[in-house]
Amino acid sequence: MSEKNIIELKNVVKTYEQGKIAVRALRGIDLTIKKGEFAAICGPSGSGKTTLLNIIGCLDDATEGEVSVDGQRTGTLSKTARADLRLHKIGFVFQAYNLVPVLTAFENVELVLSLQGVPRGERTKRVKEILEEVGLIELSSRRPAEMSGGQQQRVAVARAVVAKPALILADEPTANLDSVTGKTLLEMMHRLNREHQITFLFSTHDQMVMEHSERLIHIVDGSVAKDERK
Repeated sequence: MSEKNIIELKNVVKTYEQGKIAVRALRGIDLTIKKGEFAAICGPSGSGKTTLLNIIGCLDDATEGEVSVDGQRTGTLSKTARADLRLHKIGFVFQAYNLVPVLTAFENVELVLSLQGVPRGERTKRVKEILEEVGLIELSSRRPAEMSGGQQQRVAVARAVVAKPALILADEPTANLDSVTGKTLLEMMHRLNREHQITFLFSTHDQMVMEHSERLIHIVDGSVAKDERK
């Protein structure tokens, strides 16, 4: 794997069994993503975008092919090693935010650092810094139910970034947001991409996400139909 590539996929196939019928969600994907890219996998619903993102993020397994993330062949890793890769190398931002309802914004962001074993003093410093960076320091003590959708998604981005991962995977991150809030969120993520040199890879069919992305990988029926850099 090239040192410049954070992701390498070779002939990745994903087949789901539905009764006696085999449904091929991915059909031989070859793809490389360089470190520091701000890229989007785009296509209509059912095209295989989320499946591809889940395989890259070690949330699902490929049926065939090779997947490497930050130099590690994920298909050869044990469950523990895959969990460790997710914890230390990959940040996730989901359409539904996936915040812990009983925790405050501060505690939600801090959670991943606790799992990493970061000492309390360092955790507090880093959480305050990232909440300041995403404009939420004054909402630190609020729980998800006390925040707007846009604020919750910013907490989710802060939680992903605070762990200093090599890669952030964002699955339809603007889907539940209005256009103004979505645009603000994308501009914030682009700034974090540049300032922290974190690779961002989206799955989306939102035109606004496509406009903000520097590279568009178009998926149609489980295959790469077009790959364009702006």
